[in-house]
Amino acid sequence: MRYTEMRHAKVLRRYLVALTVFSSLLWQSNVLAETVDAMSAVKTAIKNLDTTNLDEDWYFTMEVLEEGEVKIIRSDPTRDPYERRQLLTLDGETPNNQYQSAFYDKEVKRIDDIDPKASGYAYMVDIQTLQQVDNQDGYATFTFLPRVKVLEGSRDGLSGTLLLNLSTQQVEEIEIYNIEKLSPAFSVTLDTFRLQLYFGSQVGENLLQKLESHTVGKMGFFKSFDAIVVVEFSDYARAQP
Repeated sequence: MRYTEMRHAKVLRRYLVALTVFSSLLWQSNVLAETVDAMSAVKTAIKNLDTTNLDEDWYFTMEVLEEGEVKIIRSDPTRDPYERRQLLTLDGETPNNQYQSAFYDKEVKRIDDIDPKASGYAYMVDIQTLQQVDNQDGYATFTFLPRVKVLEGSRDGLSGTLLLNLSTQQVEEIEIYNIEKLSPAFSVTLDTFRLQLYFGSQVGENLLQKLESHTVGKMGFFKSFDAIVVVEFSDYARAQP
């Protein structure tokens, strides 16, 4: 009788060990499947962000907080490219001709500096470097090595994170920041570089809702700067084809 009990106990232990190993393998398999699915979803979501061109496809309003000033800018895709974005108000007042001229000059430079090969979210978020680091509460978090044109020579000093909503399979946040001091140009150093992009559902599309940037550094030997820019996007309306 005692021998039979010992044999049964031995068989039970083997069964429990086998069950534990099987469960572990199954859990690992499920985790791997979730990771693969999330990776596929995030790649598609990033590419989808680039299927729309804000300046060409949408009317929208920008509220820009920069250097203590609040600008309201309205973008109209039916206008000439250099005149699509119009400065409507500056701190609640109609801007004078000097401000309007300066704004126009900045728009010309912004548009002329656009490099089609170095623009878009698929360029900024190097898909080949994406790595999933978390998956909880309905969100998957990824890290990546960013590409920022003005910081091409300092790429190794940058890192990025991306937040994917697993339910909607849409990108909700992209953040790029420095992990070491940067030197993007002669006599220019950046102690802090942080760019944050927030996306949300607008008119049935996943569109940019907010942009925040913060740079701290020094230009030359004496001129220090600490610049914060916050841009909120609203009043989206799709342009007629």
